[in-house]
Amino acid sequence: MSAPDDPKQNRPPPSADLVPPDHPLHGVVWVNPERLGGAPCFHGTRVPVKNLYDYLRGGHSIEDFVDNFPGVTREPIDAVLEFADRQLTETLRADPPLPFPP
Repeated sequence: MSAPDDPKQNRPPPSADLVPPDHPLHGVVWVNPERLGGAPCFHGTRVPVKNLYDYLRGGHSIEDFVDNFPGVTREPIDAVLEFADRQLTETLRADPPLPFPP
Protein backbone atom coordinates (compact mmCIF):
# COMPACT_ATOMS: atom_id res chain seq x y z
CA MET A 1 0.00 0.00 0.00
CA SER A 2 1.24 3.49 -0.87
CA ALA A 3 2.03 6.09 1.74
CA PRO A 4 -0.39 9.07 1.75
CA ASP A 5 2.33 11.42 0.46
CA ASP A 6 3.41 9.06 -2.33
CA PRO A 7 3.28 11.05 -5.63
CA LYS A 8 2.37 7.85 -7.51
CA GLN A 9 -0.89 7.76 -5.58
CA ASN A 10 -2.16 10.89 -7.39
CA ARG A 11 -1.24 9.71 -10.89
CA PRO A 12 -3.95 8.46 -13.21
CA PRO A 13 -3.73 4.81 -14.21
CA PRO A 14 -1.55 4.17 -17.29
CA SER A 15 -4.62 3.72 -19.49
CA ALA A 16 -6.33 6.92 -18.28
CA ASP A 17 -7.21 9.55 -20.84
CA LEU A 18 -7.19 13.07 -19.42
CA VAL A 19 -9.38 14.45 -22.24
CA PRO A 20 -12.86 14.62 -20.68
CA PRO A 21 -15.73 12.89 -22.50
CA ASP A 22 -17.50 16.22 -23.09
CA HIS A 23 -14.45 17.86 -24.73
CA PRO A 24 -14.66 18.39 -28.52
CA LEU A 25 -11.41 16.46 -29.01
CA HIS A 26 -12.41 13.43 -26.93
CA GLY A 27 -11.73 10.36 -29.07
CA VAL A 28 -9.57 12.47 -31.41
CA VAL A 29 -6.69 13.27 -29.06
CA TRP A 30 -5.64 11.48 -25.90
CA VAL A 31 -3.41 12.66 -23.08
CA ASN A 32 -1.77 10.58 -20.39
CA PRO A 33 1.17 11.67 -18.22
CA GLU A 34 2.55 8.12 -18.48
CA ARG A 35 2.66 8.22 -22.30
CA LEU A 36 5.22 10.43 -24.06
CA GLY A 37 5.49 12.70 -21.05
CA GLY A 38 1.83 13.70 -21.28
CA ALA A 39 2.07 15.09 -24.81
CA PRO A 40 -1.32 15.23 -26.56
CA CYS A 41 -1.30 12.43 -29.15
CA PHE A 42 -3.68 11.42 -31.88
CA HIS A 43 -6.07 8.95 -30.27
CA GLY A 44 -4.94 5.34 -30.47
CA THR A 45 -1.40 6.30 -31.50
CA ARG A 46 1.84 7.52 -29.98
CA VAL A 47 2.00 10.35 -32.54
CA PRO A 48 2.09 13.73 -30.79
CA VAL A 49 -0.16 16.44 -32.22
CA LYS A 50 2.90 18.71 -32.15
CA ASN A 51 4.38 16.55 -34.93
CA LEU A 52 1.56 17.73 -37.20
CA TYR A 53 2.34 21.39 -36.53
CA ASP A 54 6.06 20.77 -37.01
CA TYR A 55 5.37 19.01 -40.31
CA LEU A 56 3.19 21.83 -41.59
CA ARG A 57 5.72 24.48 -40.45
CA GLY A 58 8.37 22.54 -42.35
CA GLY A 59 6.45 22.91 -45.60
CA HIS A 60 5.01 19.40 -45.74
CA SER A 61 1.41 18.70 -46.70
CA ILE A 62 -1.23 17.00 -44.61
CA GLU A 63 -1.11 14.15 -47.12
CA ASP A 64 2.66 13.76 -46.41
CA PHE A 65 1.88 13.60 -42.70
CA VAL A 66 -0.79 10.93 -43.15
CA ASP A 67 1.56 8.91 -45.37
CA ASN A 68 4.39 9.08 -42.84
CA PHE A 69 2.46 8.49 -39.60
CA PRO A 70 0.52 5.21 -39.81
CA GLY A 71 -2.59 5.21 -37.66
CA VAL A 72 -3.32 8.91 -38.18
CA THR A 73 -6.03 9.71 -40.72
CA ARG A 74 -7.31 12.92 -42.22
CA GLU A 75 -10.40 13.13 -39.98
CA PRO A 76 -8.60 13.67 -36.64
CA ILE A 77 -6.18 16.07 -38.33
CA ASP A 78 -9.08 18.18 -39.58
CA ALA A 79 -10.67 18.09 -36.12
CA VAL A 80 -7.45 19.27 -34.43
CA LEU A 81 -6.94 22.09 -36.95
CA GLU A 82 -10.58 23.19 -36.64
CA PHE A 83 -10.28 23.22 -32.85
CA ALA A 84 -7.06 25.28 -33.03
CA ASP A 85 -8.76 27.73 -35.39
CA ARG A 86 -11.76 28.12 -33.04
CA GLN A 87 -9.49 28.63 -30.02
CA LEU A 88 -7.47 31.30 -31.83
CA THR A 89 -10.62 33.09 -32.97
CA GLU A 90 -12.15 32.99 -29.48
CA THR A 91 -8.91 34.27 -27.94
CA LEU A 92 -8.69 37.21 -30.34
CA ARG A 93 -12.38 38.12 -30.08
CA ALA A 94 -12.51 38.05 -26.28
CA ASP A 95 -13.22 41.37 -24.60
CA PRO A 96 -10.69 42.19 -23.32
CA PRO A 97 -8.52 40.02 -25.56
CA LEU A 98 -7.08 37.04 -23.75
CA PRO A 99 -3.29 36.99 -23.40
CA PHE A 100 -1.65 34.99 -26.14
CA PRO A 101 1.32 32.78 -25.25
CA PRO A 102 4.64 34.01 -26.64
